[in-house]
Amino acid sequence: MRKTTGIIGTAAVIIVAAGVAAPWYTGKRIEQEFRQAMTQISAGAPTEVTQYDRGWRTSDAVTRTVIETEDGPWQVEVHHHMTHGPWGFGWARIDSTPDFGEHQNAVAHYFGEQPALEANTTVGFGNDVNIDWHSPAFDETDVPESPGARLAWGGMDGHYRLADNRTDSSVSVPSLNFQSDDATLTLNALKMDSNGAGGPDWPNMDNFWDGRFKTTLGQLNLQDNAEGVALKLGLDGQGQLRDNGDDGLSMNASWQVSNLLMQGPSLAEPLVINNATQTLALKHLPRDATHRLLIDLSNVDDSLDEDQVSGQMQNIMTRYLLEALKGTPTAEITIAGLDTPQGSLEGKLALNFRALDSDRDPLATALERGNLTLDMASDRTLLTRLISMSEPNARPEQMLQGLEQQGLLAREGDRYRMDVEMNSQDLRINGESHPELYMMLPLLLMSLNG
Repeated sequence: MRKTTGIIGTAAVIIVAAGVAAPWYTGKRIEQEFRQAMTQISAGAPTEVTQYDRGWRTSDAVTRTVIETEDGPWQVEVHHHMTHGPWGFGWARIDSTPDFGEHQNAVAHYFGEQPALEANTTVGFGNDVNIDWHSPAFDETDVPESPGARLAWGGMDGHYRLADNRTDSSVSVPSLNFQSDDATLTLNALKMDSNGAGGPDWPNMDNFWDGRFKTTLGQLNLQDNAEGVALKLGLDGQGQLRDNGDDGLSMNASWQVSNLLMQGPSLAEPLVINNATQTLALKHLPRDATHRLLIDLSNVDDSLDEDQVSGQMQNIMTRYLLEALKGTPTAEITIAGLDTPQGSLEGKLALNFRALDSDRDPLATALERGNLTLDMASDRTLLTRLISMSEPNARPEQMLQGLEQQGLLAREGDRYRMDVEMNSQDLRINGESHPELYMMLPLLLMSLNG
């Protein structure tokens, strides 16, 4: 009996010791992982851990992130309170709240004593990560910087999950309303969802391209009387990225626009679209080149001026185009149901390439291997309106008549049609060959290669 009691007592001591030591050990590992995570974040926005107080059951840390704005660098501090596992919730729970420093009073004007944004992170036993963030709503409030202006915020909720190099995320903004004497901004029912490959190892992972996304926007209304700008629209978009093995990568996307109004100094007349649907399909994209493209784009030095950044982007995209043209990429764009007060328009553009069977430059052989088709039909009144919008001094009726005489547009009652076929030997528009236009295409490709 004494032996049994001794064994039970020893086991109890071990269990108690393990229970006491577990949070301390977990806290030590949490600090290591936390600092590594901040180092990874710093690659996108300079971030450092300015304070870390590790305790037995809980820890507290402060991080500082520098965000570049037009008015100069803006420092944002985030306070993190960590609860060590492994009890119940997993390895760790982290509650994070930003401190906006010199802007904190301005933020408190709208949110009062509530945090403007708070995030709750849980790290599970399988190293899965769940983050929920929330911004509370506030009723219509005056804007001190704009006398007479009012701002109302419907709040924001978001969720992010990482498990086994797969991510799921969602963001929902019910409403935003800004009103002033000369400007209005209203946003209703914005929701964004995505899932696919991700995590710390992205894009250095086998399924880096896999993903789906969806965005819906009930209504956006922007009116700036001082600048003469107006924009209204509703939006529903979705897309999918897939790795098809030996068949390469593919992307399919579609978006539907409703009740669109655009007005601005660059437009002679407002553009109004009742409804429009557009789709994009890309297939046979090169896997290795696309992988390098994503890495190169993430490494663009955004501290340079606009022209230098633009030059970097152009070089990156040109290199990718050359790699893509070594294969057999295809692209298909459709516009269906473009309905406006002046009429409707439908169209489809398809482009594909045969395999490259020599060591010649892929761009130089693009015309030989490429095949392009374009089918487009539009009401005459809509084409007239589009020409007038793009060029205030244009004479659209004479322009359309000239294109018709040249065979570039075919008239069918009150509608115009254009059918284009281009291959390695000819360019045909509405059934007629146009060698003079075909001869101009190599000059365009040479300018791209330069």
